[in-house]
Amino acid sequence: MSKLDASNFIYLDFYQDNVFEFILSQIYNCYNKMLNDYSSIENNENLIRNGLHKNYLENNQIREELQLIPYLFDTEVELYNEDDDSVKGRTDIKVYNAIERTKNTNSYYIIECKRIDGTNELNKKYVLNGINRFVENEKYPSYKKANGMIGFVVNPIDIEKNTKCFSDLKFHQFINDFKYSYVSNHKTTNSKDITLYHLMLDYSSKINISSN
Repeated sequence: MSKLDASNFIYLDFYQDNVFEFILSQIYNCYNKMLNDYSSIENNENLIRNGLHKNYLENNQIREELQLIPYLFDTEVELYNEDDDSVKGRTDIKVYNAIERTKNTNSYYIIECKRIDGTNELNKKYVLNGINRFVENEKYPSYKKANGMIGFVVNPIDIEKNTKCFSDLKFHQFINDFKYSYVSNHKTTNSKDITLYHLMLDYSSKINISSN
């Protein structure tokens, strides 16, 4: 379990780092439940994310158990360009504080999900189609200067060694007994300083080999 206690944070500013760390730590706990519950998982980014969301982050019993009741999680939410009504992207997971949302529709975090298998191909996608969506032209907004990414590790690899391929990621432990959490700091093309949190979640023991 996380070493953070939700009761300390429910009434604090939604955008304090320790609140986001709490949310991510409970997503980690949902991941552990998923490993325990699933006999196999398809090697598909959307299906892994959908299972995490539908069966855990949207499960009211688990939300209460993990003290996530103040927070709402949506997937595949469209983001619009400021200059027109066109869609500039869709988020993997969008996180709201329910009360804060009624006061400010910009009040959310974005969590981008990407598969990791140790190959250069998926490592590049983690950067180009993940990190860069927050940094280059701020395709994904960081209203309070922090967002997150989850790497779904689908092959049995040396996660720590592979993560060194991402030079910006620095180890940052905020979950007990979990050694694959990181942060990276960036300056966007619009000269804003932002922080990205990264969790590398190992699903490799459950991946359906026939789906590789």
